Amino acid sequence: TTGRGAQFNAEALQFNDEVVDMLMLLDYETKFCTSELKPMARTFFVYPSAQPAHQFKYFCALVLWGLSLMNVQADWDEYEDPNTVVMRMLQTLKDNGIQVNAVPGKLKQGCGDSVCFTLHSLLREVLRRVNFEYGMPTYPDEGLADEAEVDSDAEIQSVAEDEMPGDGEEDDLMYQENDLKKEDPDDDDHGVLEANIDPKEWLLEVERVAAKLKIQLPNDSKEWRTHLSQTRGCKQVIETAFPSAKAQLDQLSSNLNGALERIRSKEAFINNQFDHRAADYRTQQEELAQVKSQYTELNEVVMNLQIEFKQVSEELETVKADMEERSTTVTDTAPIVKMKDAFKRLRADTRQLEVRIGVVSHTLMQAKLRQRPHEDRNSKGVYNGGGNTSDGYDEPDM
Repeated sequence: TTGRGAQFNAEALQFNDEVVDMLMLLDYETKFCTSELKPMARTFFVYPSAQPAHQFKYFCALVLWGLSLMNVQADWDEYEDPNTVVMRMLQTLKDNGIQVNAVPGKLKQGCGDSVCFTLHSLLREVLRRVNFEYGMPTYPDEGLADEAEVDSDAEIQSVAEDEMPGDGEEDDLMYQENDLKKEDPDDDDHGVLEANIDPKEWLLEVERVAAKLKIQLPNDSKEWRTHLSQTRGCKQVIETAFPSAKAQLDQLSSNLNGALERIRSKEAFINNQFDHRAADYRTQQEELAQVKSQYTELNEVVMNLQIEFKQVSEELETVKADMEERSTTVTDTAPIVKMKDAFKRLRADTRQLEVRIGVVSHTLMQAKLRQRPHEDRNSKGVYNGGGNTSDGYDEPDM
């Protein structure tokens, strides 16, 4: 059990470290971080925090920011229930082609290997979609490795051990000294000089020119001598410290082996003592899984029945509205009253028209009766010579 926990922590540490690197590539320090959500450490999501709510909020904010970089709109709010947020988050990631095999209960904790793996998969997809490309590494030109440094606190005329001349240089210096002795045979010039300068002024002058008098050794082909001497010194230090360190490490190894043996024995004892409880737990887990599956199936059935009930209720409301409209149409006598009024008006108009027709017929008949005697006289005058001019209607026949 301890080995599996250490393995998961190692994977979580690796994922969290790579998550921080990818976030830095996306410049999250300026584009994401605020006064509340500060840049996180490389072990932020590995172990539980003292503020699990802040840890879960940071995780949700990172997922939202990553989805926004992919131009994906999240369908949850930060004030919703954590279970709902986690379920919608997994569904959104799955819809966008990001396969995350994580348990919602572990994501709700805000830390652990599931959280680190989810962020790692999301940010890797974000880098792929923004067409981020890793460039070739550039190494600085540092010249020869392990260059000997100049001690700035050393005296001006002192020469370090690394600055000792080689064999050829020693010969050159010896010849130069012989030449100087030949040229200056007077030993009085090499005596102790007495200066009459104020020591304070002398110190000020030394401080002023000390930086210019530092000896800078050029890089030459004999630098390997310094490296060789340093290697020999390190070898001596290792040979001196190795026996005691080896003894301490052997003692520590024996202590660790003993502790591991005791842990294994205790673990075997605990497993033997609680084997029946583990079996009961597994049985209850299987029963719980069966109950959950039944609950899921029944929940789906209930949802379908609710949808069907809603449809039937809508149809019933439509039928009720139609029946009410028809009943009001059947019981409403306003159209009949209107028809009766219209029929009465038609009868009145018909009577008036009949009266007018009778008046017009009477007028027409009078006009015809008045016009007929004139026609008769005209016809008699034409055929009888026009002698009779009396009107046939002057003396009607009684």
